[in-house]
Amino acid sequence: MTISRPLWLRLRLRAAVRERLGVPRVTRYSLAWDMMAGLCAGAFTGMVFPFLTKIARGDLHASQNAIALMVAAPFIGNLFSPVWARQMEGKDKLPFCLYSWSIARSLLLLMPLAVTGNLFVLLITLLQIVGTVASPAYTSLMRDIYPDSARGRLMGYVRVMAQSAMFLATLITGRLMDSGISYRYLFPLAGVFGIGAALAFRHVRALPVPTVADKRHGNPITQPVPADGRNTFLYQTISILKHNHAYRYFALSVFIYGFANLMMQPLYGLYQVDILHISSTQIANLTNIGSLCAIAGAFFWGRFMDKRGAPMTVMCSIVLIAIIPIIYLFTRRVEALFVASVLSGLGFAGIELSYLASILLYAERERTAQYQSLHSLLLGIRGVIAPLLAVPLVKMFGYPVVFWGAFGVMLVGAYLQGLAVRADAKT
Repeated sequence: MTISRPLWLRLRLRAAVRERLGVPRVTRYSLAWDMMAGLCAGAFTGMVFPFLTKIARGDLHASQNAIALMVAAPFIGNLFSPVWARQMEGKDKLPFCLYSWSIARSLLLLMPLAVTGNLFVLLITLLQIVGTVASPAYTSLMRDIYPDSARGRLMGYVRVMAQSAMFLATLITGRLMDSGISYRYLFPLAGVFGIGAALAFRHVRALPVPTVADKRHGNPITQPVPADGRNTFLYQTISILKHNHAYRYFALSVFIYGFANLMMQPLYGLYQVDILHISSTQIANLTNIGSLCAIAGAFFWGRFMDKRGAPMTVMCSIVLIAIIPIIYLFTRRVEALFVASVLSGLGFAGIELSYLASILLYAERERTAQYQSLHSLLLGIRGVIAPLLAVPLVKMFGYPVVFWGAFGVMLVGAYLQGLAVRADAKT
């Protein structure tokens, strides 16, 4: 059997691209479906999340407290992560992702009914809470489907696909909204894309189970805590902070930096709408600049992380994000926020990859979901408190004081992450 020259060239080109990108053969099937899921998830995300504050505050006149609640919503769900992780113990993780994502995103199909600010905020809040159920399962699956040596760059490629789709979706949606097409018609379409992402992700498959025990990363715990009357799943989860010193530095750094960053999230949106009177097209432009930088960042951070490690990637990303409140502090024009979008795109691309990779670095294979549940629990605590604290602080002290305070706290988080980098180097 002979192969035609055009087909031979295509096969050679495909093989060369795979070799250049460093895609192991055993991961290609899962990577292809993960990329398809990333495309759909990016479209879903780009059509919805950049415009939430503009719609809720600018169009439906929701209160500042309602905006803060909407920002805090996913973190309310994260408070229950140890419960979800306990339910997943010893079970197939994939169904938890599929059902959580599908149910959450199907709520967007009800958006034609959301004609008031309170109903709109309620649907978005429920969407984000239900979606967090998948978090421990997703982290565990990333360990199962990608090898340690290539995980950073493979996840980076998926993020490139997601960010590319998000770029196009945000660009189109912003202009459609400014032309008069309501979110009540656009958001249900976004829900369809979101459900499509879950259906695509169901095709990923785990790598063969290792035949030798994986190396522990500075964690002396190799077996569950012995029964002593306190031997509950939650106690074992919290005790990770006591026994795993490197993870403790990481968790403390992320909590302190993350608290300040999450406090800023509702304030950035409120500042744009109330002070700068931003339009949907301008929101789309800012988001798209961030998406382009996130695409570049996903390529860079994936390879950077494979060479320098996840803890160093976390620290560099925190430093970039810490500069954003200073930009808001000195700007009175929307155009100046493009610099903030560049830093946001680069910084959060690094954060998204390195947080998950750090958890996989510190966790024993059989306790990955448990480590992720602890990370999500701490995220939930700061995520519920910080956004709800932001609005009262602004009312008392004004935007400048709060922006300066957030900048200082983020720098403290960067310093503590430096300690985590040192602890990682010693192990």
